Amino acid sequence: MRKYIGFSVLMFFALVLFVSTLINLWRIHLVLFLLFWPIIAFALYRIFMHGNEVKNKIKASYTIKSKQAFFDFIYTFAGAYLTYLLSVQLGLGGVLASGMIGILAVLVVKPYAVPVFCGSFLGMSSAELIDPVLFVFASLVASSLFVLAKDVFNGFGGKLGTIALSSALVTVVFVQQPFLDGPVFDDLDMVLIMVFSMIGAVLTFILNIRFKQGPVMASAVVGVLAGVILPQAFDAIGPTLAIVTFGASFVGMSGLNRLKEESLVLLAGLFFGLIYIYSAPYFGGAGGKLGTIAFVSVLSVSGLHLFISQHIFKQS
Repeated sequence: MRKYIGFSVLMFFALVLFVSTLINLWRIHLVLFLLFWPIIAFALYRIFMHGNEVKNKIKASYTIKSKQAFFDFIYTFAGAYLTYLLSVQLGLGGVLASGMIGILAVLVVKPYAVPVFCGSFLGMSSAELIDPVLFVFASLVASSLFVLAKDVFNGFGGKLGTIALSSALVTVVFVQQPFLDGPVFDDLDMVLIMVFSMIGAVLTFILNIRFKQGPVMASAVVGVLAGVILPQAFDAIGPTLAIVTFGASFVGMSGLNRLKEESLVLLAGLFFGLIYIYSAPYFGGAGGKLGTIAFVSVLSVSGLHLFISQHIFKQS
């Protein structure tokens, strides 16, 4: 039962982001609205195929009352709150705070680096949206969702961020808090966003897979480098490019069983940039939105590759 709940929650919030993006495209650009439908179609196809995996192949790694589940819960909560403190109280900002917590988790508590990093994405939330008291509730929700989703969508980059966004949205909707306004981009900004989305995705994939640093360390290092360098190098758009590069790094956290090579990661990075731009008006200030964009991008490209291999170039 636990894996079905986790699967349903992640699927639902991925679709929420997709629908929101489509609504915005319908309002501003009919051609792009139509072009986005194949992205959604292949993502839905991949979700459907993974649903079959969940039903027939995936077994629960632990029970919800186990010691392992308890530690996953605690470390997710700790990652969330430590990142929130670094980001909000110490003023480091979400990118640097999450990246630093990710690196620290790999070095100090490596067996639990994944739940810590998952929590850190919720910790990127704005204090204007989720205040410190309310953040406790959001962290409890995120920790619970991590345990529920432990065995589903593994290897898909962005899964952890989707857990974080799910908890943030549940919290914000529960208290009826309005989201923050999203940014507006000019043409040059959009080009830079797409370029750095692809760079962030591929660089992380190379560190993760080719240099065998693992997904958490690879993404965290890219996040810290982006958070330090890009705001200094690009003036006004620099902080946004740091956010985008870190967000796209979650694409590069994917396993080889989901994205087999750099060309697929590059395409998913491009999708990340497009979805980031056109989902900008929605869910401002909510931690985990970047990961959810990465998640749907990976689902779409993985679905496209799977569809081609099974239905177009299928070997008899």
